[in-house]
Amino acid sequence: MNYVMSWRGPQTDMLYTLMNGLLFNISWFAIIYTQSTTLAPLLVSLHLLAHFSLMGRGLPEGAFIIGVTMLGILVDQTLFYLGVFTVNGQAALPPLWITCLWPVLATTCMHAFRGLSSHLWLAALFGGIGGAGSYLAGTGLTDVQFASTAWGPWIMAAIWMILFPALLFVARMWINGMEAADASS
Repeated sequence: MNYVMSWRGPQTDMLYTLMNGLLFNISWFAIIYTQSTTLAPLLVSLHLLAHFSLMGRGLPEGAFIIGVTMLGILVDQTLFYLGVFTVNGQAALPPLWITCLWPVLATTCMHAFRGLSSHLWLAALFGGIGGAGSYLAGTGLTDVQFASTAWGPWIMAAIWMILFPALLFVARMWINGMEAADASS
């Protein structure tokens, strides 16, 4: 089974890349805006349905998304446990809607951000700036706050300077494995 959709041309690939980025941003904002433990899983389900209907790469990409989501749960639990984040100024567990952001992000690793996977230093820069920026925006729109507004963004920048290129590297290896399996079949 061809998971990579090699029949697409450069113009179609660009369209899918733009659609993937747009879908991510719409879903991210909707999840952040609603902060709903009911709506967030529904929004993720709709996001994944649209993603896999339009550009998804089948079960291998699904497994990657599950893996990223599991990693994200671990990251969020650790950050809340260590007190990097609070909810309404109180220590708390991460809200479910935050967990719902991870599969949405994972759908971009093989699509919108794929080009960065061969430039990991640039991915680290984007991860540091974009990761911290995303959390800054999120804390401005939600009940989740940095426990320390001085250190929180710097901690997130450091984490995402490592995590983002690592995710893209793994996504690239995953794609190479899918392409190799397709070539041998």
